[in-house]
Amino acid sequence: MKVEIKERKLTAGNRSLYLEYYETGFRKKENLHLYLIPDDAPNARKLNAETYRKAQEIRAQRILCPPDFEEKKKKAEENQAAKTMTWLGWCDEYIQSAIDSGNCKKMVDHKGIVRKRIAAYLKKIGKTDVLLKEVDGALVSGLFDYMRNYRNRKQIKTGGGKLSAYTLMLFEETIKAMFNKAVRDGLIAYSPIQDLSKEERFHAPDKHREFLTADELKRFLAVETQTTMEHTVQKAFGFSCMTGLRLGDMQHLRWSDIKDVNGVQTVSIVQHKTKRPVTVPLNNLALSLLPPRPENGEDGIVFPLVKKPDNVAKYVRRIKEKAGIEKDFTFHSSRHSAATLAITAGADLYTAGKLLGHGSIASTQVYAKVDMNKKIEVMSLTDGVF
Repeated sequence: MKVEIKERKLTAGNRSLYLEYYETGFRKKENLHLYLIPDDAPNARKLNAETYRKAQEIRAQRILCPPDFEEKKKKAEENQAAKTMTWLGWCDEYIQSAIDSGNCKKMVDHKGIVRKRIAAYLKKIGKTDVLLKEVDGALVSGLFDYMRNYRNRKQIKTGGGKLSAYTLMLFEETIKAMFNKAVRDGLIAYSPIQDLSKEERFHAPDKHREFLTADELKRFLAVETQTTMEHTVQKAFGFSCMTGLRLGDMQHLRWSDIKDVNGVQTVSIVQHKTKRPVTVPLNNLALSLLPPRPENGEDGIVFPLVKKPDNVAKYVRRIKEKAGIEKDFTFHSSRHSAATLAITAGADLYTAGKLLGHGSIASTQVYAKVDMNKKIEVMSLTDGVF
C-alpha cells in the first residue's frame, strides 16, 4: 500500500496535512490535524518544517502498521442505527439537532432547503431510500452536478436562475457538516466528501473589490458638503480609508475607543462582525478627520451616522458624484481602499491583515492581486501626500 503526505489549502490561508492511502482499487484519506501556516507569516519556515517532520513520523508509523479501515467500517455497521438510517432520514435528524442546539431560524431553514434539494436529486435518480452508509463519493458528486445545473425559477431573470458560486459553496459546507456529524455519531466510517476531487467540488470566484486611489480619496474629501449628515459620512469614509474599520464599527465607534498608546493616538476596538480585537495607529489624515473631542469627557459616538447601510451609501454616492469619481462604490469600499493603499505603500500582507483585523492571511491575499496599472496610480500613503 502506498502512503503519501498530501496538502489541502484551507479558506483560512493555512494548509492542512493528511495521509492518502492508495493501491489498485482502493484509496482512503486520514486527516492528521496538522497545519502549515502561510509562508510569509513570522517564523513560518521553522514552524512548518517542524510540522512536516511530525507528519513524516506519522507516515512512517502508518507504513509499518497500516490502519484497519475495514475494522472501522465494521464498527460503524455494528451501530444499530447505521443499519437502517437513510440519507434523507439523517437529514431530518441533522435538522432537528440544529434546532435543539439553538440554531437561528435562518440557518435551520437553509438546512431544510438543502434537504429538499437532496430529496429532489435522489428522486430523479430513483434512490430515495438509499442508506446513509451507502452514500459514496460518486453519489455526492452527482448531487453537486445536479446543483450546478439547478435553476431557481424565482430568480430566472438573474443569470437564468443559476445558483451563485457562494450559494453552491454554502451548500457543500452544509453537506460536509452533515457527514462529519454522522462520522462523530458512529453512523459512517468516514465522510464521502473526502473521495471528491478538487474539480468535483465548488469554488469561490475572484471577486472584484472597488477601491479609491489616493488622488480619488483627496477629491472625495475636498467636496463641499451641503448637509450635516453628508459632512459626517464624508469624514467617516475618509477615516475608514485610513483605518480599515467597517461601517458597523464606525457606527459604534466611541471616543473611549481612541486612546493614547505610548504617545501615539490609536483606535482600539472589538470588531462588531467578527468579535476579534483590532488596534490601528492613527496617522495625521485620520486625526484631521475626527470631529472636535468633547471637552467634558463625554463618551459619545464619534461619527453619528444614519443606521441603515443603504442610506449611508446614498450619501457616499452623492459625494463621489460631486467629486467626479466614476467608480461605483459603497461605504465598504473604504475598507478595500485601506487595504490596497497600505499594501501598495509597502506594507506586507501579514501586517496589512492584522491592521484590518483579518483572521487569516487568505482574506488579505485578494488585495495583492491589484492590477499593475492600478498600483502605478496609487500614491504612497504618507502624511505629506494629503
